[in-house]
Amino acid sequence: MAAGLGTDLGVAVAAFVGTNIDNAAVTMALVAGAPEERAHRIALGQVIGFAVLVAVAAAAAALLFEFSAAVVGLLGLVPVAIGLHGLATLVRRRHDGEDGGTPGRGRRRPLRAEQRAVGRSLTAAALITISAGGDNLAAYIPLFRVGGATNVGAILAVFTVGEVLLTWIVLAAGRHPRARAVMLRLGHLAVPVLLCCIGVLVMVESGTFSLL
Repeated sequence: MAAGLGTDLGVAVAAFVGTNIDNAAVTMALVAGAPEERAHRIALGQVIGFAVLVAVAAAAAALLFEFSAAVVGLLGLVPVAIGLHGLATLVRRRHDGEDGGTPGRGRRRPLRAEQRAVGRSLTAAALITISAGGDNLAAYIPLFRVGGATNVGAILAVFTVGEVLLTWIVLAAGRHPRARAVMLRLGHLAVPVLLCCIGVLVMVESGTFSLL
């Protein structure tokens, strides 16, 4: 019993780390590129998104429901849409001269942080986390089917501790002066591109393009 529980805990730790690297990278980029007063809202959005994924996985496991990986991968369209919207906004601002006076005249001023941040709200951060969660569902549903309240409770404890640590790391790294300096220079372009890449990667790994 103890050996089985220890194995489940180890698998839960590995599943949490392996499925949240992409979420951590995106959330760090959002925190670093947004005004500092929005950092906690963005981090909270990531926490809410993760909680939704865990709840859905637990419910699916209890109901013995199977998700089609290819269909779940369609969620990847959300970060792609947000990223493309950010790129389109950037192009429009440059065309309209919003980043520095009249187009074609004088040197352009850099975009302010509140202008360049993409997905800087709690809702956007939660949606991005959920939309990149196809791998989370695939990994968590089998974990919750191991049976026994003790095992499920231990897995939830691992996820809770892991999410607390991840949130602390994201806030600390995202608000680091060097990270913010980089994102202030590149965030207006880097964040939308990163979101598009994450969305496409989710769809590729899920086999979503096979539906076309």
